[in-house]
Amino acid sequence: MSTWFQGLNPEQQQAVAHNEGPLLILAGAGSGKTTVLVSRTGRLIAEGRTTPERVCVLTFTNKAARELKHRVAKKLGEKVAAKVWAGTFHGFGLRFLKEHHVAADLPKGFGVIDQGDAQAVLKDLLRDHSDYEKARMNLDVLMACIHHIRTKGRDDSFDNSPESAASVVLAPKYMRKLRGLGVVDFEELLLRPLQMMRESEELRQKMQRRFDFMMVDEFQDTNHTQMLFVDELSGGHRNLAVVGDDDQSIYGWRGAEIQNILGFPKRYKDCHVIRLERNYRSTSSILNLANSIIANSETRHDKVLKPSLNNKGELPELFVYENEEAEVDQVVREVMEFQKKGYRYKDIAILYRSNSQGGLMEGGLRRSQVPYKLSGGTALFDRKEAKDVMAFIRSAISPNEISFRRIINLPARGVGDKTLEAIEGLPGSASFFAKASEWAKANPNEKASEGILSLFEFLRGLKAQLSGGSPSAEAVLDHELRRIKYREYVNQSYRDAKSADSRWLCVNIIGRIMDGMFAKEGRSLATVEKFIERMELRDSLEDQDDPDANEVQMMTLHACKGLEFPLVFLLGLEEDLLPHARLGQNTDEERRLFYVGVTRAQKHLIMTRVEQRKRYGQMRPVAPSRFLLEIDTALIKELRGGRPFAPGDREAMLAGLYQKLNKQMGQKDI
Repeated sequence: MSTWFQGLNPEQQQAVAHNEGPLLILAGAGSGKTTVLVSRTGRLIAEGRTTPERVCVLTFTNKAARELKHRVAKKLGEKVAAKVWAGTFHGFGLRFLKEHHVAADLPKGFGVIDQGDAQAVLKDLLRDHSDYEKARMNLDVLMACIHHIRTKGRDDSFDNSPESAASVVLAPKYMRKLRGLGVVDFEELLLRPLQMMRESEELRQKMQRRFDFMMVDEFQDTNHTQMLFVDELSGGHRNLAVVGDDDQSIYGWRGAEIQNILGFPKRYKDCHVIRLERNYRSTSSILNLANSIIANSETRHDKVLKPSLNNKGELPELFVYENEEAEVDQVVREVMEFQKKGYRYKDIAILYRSNSQGGLMEGGLRRSQVPYKLSGGTALFDRKEAKDVMAFIRSAISPNEISFRRIINLPARGVGDKTLEAIEGLPGSASFFAKASEWAKANPNEKASEGILSLFEFLRGLKAQLSGGSPSAEAVLDHELRRIKYREYVNQSYRDAKSADSRWLCVNIIGRIMDGMFAKEGRSLATVEKFIERMELRDSLEDQDDPDANEVQMMTLHACKGLEFPLVFLLGLEEDLLPHARLGQNTDEERRLFYVGVTRAQKHLIMTRVEQRKRYGQMRPVAPSRFLLEIDTALIKELRGGRPFAPGDREAMLAGLYQKLNKQMGQKDI
């Protein structure tokens, strides 16, 4: 037997042994698809069925391409592996356009612009249309509409939104503008080569003769353009192998079309289908739950995950909490308990549907000084608004120059560079904070003086209200920051109201995190100081990207695909969160998202839901997710509130409490 087949199960061996013709490999979660891709690539070259430069493997990340080449190189050598064309769709398109830039009507050194630059071009075009400019459209939505027109034309999916209407006018102008600038955006890296191959039979045949075998990884994530691109490239030989899992198709919102993988056997009628159903990741208890979830999907290829590990494991747990504050406290407690049982923090993942859920959890972890890393999104405390709010709080409680400089003209209060230079130029060794007060009092006729003095008055009031009083910290921050027009400033900083509301949520979440500390440690100036210390503790370390760091992994369900962890927490299994009320228009895709989260767990899965969650400033009852109601109750263990004490834990906790009280009484007697 060839070394390329060693250690593979029968289904994997079938996939590796396949030669000519179309092949669909349905690779279930944790079924070893990367091993199959590597082994098939290596075998085709080792057996002389092709040469390395005539193999093309299209992936969605450069990391996946590097991994494939690295593993092929281990057996065939670096020189051979380097000749295999393995890379992303957009990487292939860039290479194509560089090679044929004259035919593409592009300058030799043409540029590629990213999403930010593309939106800057759109902003310039909007200025020529005052009606559109006033509408304060969402640029992400507008760009998506323009992309739809470029790939499919205008169809029934267009609605009466300002973005849809504007895209019809702006799409041709946007494309002309890019040509005039001598650049392409990421979409055109595929659209232009596709157009060129369709317009030139000679070029099409040249590209089709370049490769003997093509493979596509994560095929369920391909969009309309990518499917057409693959059709054109493989049309000459049809030696196309695609690998994917329709049950993990979760990117419909960004253009992925599940019909590409569902309809592949009909599109390529002589297609051979191989199912990889043996899971090498999770316990059978976790897989039973996963199969139960996805069996209710209406659009899927028939397959069932089968455990290869001889380990039934513990039943997945569902904790039901009163509210989200209890959810955060108890999840943090569970994380710390599992850490005591031998789990490293890096073995633990906390997954959630929406970024807004992550903010409170970040605060809870920081409160308890549990190290964490947030992936696939912007951490709460990295957002500009969160940094602004923390600067206001710090300047009110224990100011430093960095925090005070950040807010001295936020929102604008007439403090320009000249005023700052005048403050800095005051004699003496006093802090910048003290000098600002001194300058404002000494220059009452200056325009900036009134603004600075009003800021000091605001900070004094904020300190008094946060450290004592009845309104919650959340209410205090919301009211006081609106009063100084910071909310108005946030509204003006974003083109659409939804984005502004999302950013303002940072203010509310920080207030709720502080309220959580008050509930535990009492409301006082000392607690606010401790809050600042805990929230800022990790800031100096967060920019370091250490893959070996021992940190809890926090991410959205979309960001977790392809990963695995010994212990997974899956938060917020409620209606309007999963499926999401605003983001989850496709219920089947939301169910697949749930399935993806469950199949990340190797040994232990803990799910949570609450009975009340805060929405629009009000605590409201919430219903369990419909996906939970579909599950056989025998497959999960439901627990209300915290985990029951293990034998001896309660006694140990009480003994520790008595010891602490006795010590405090002894100190009073002295």
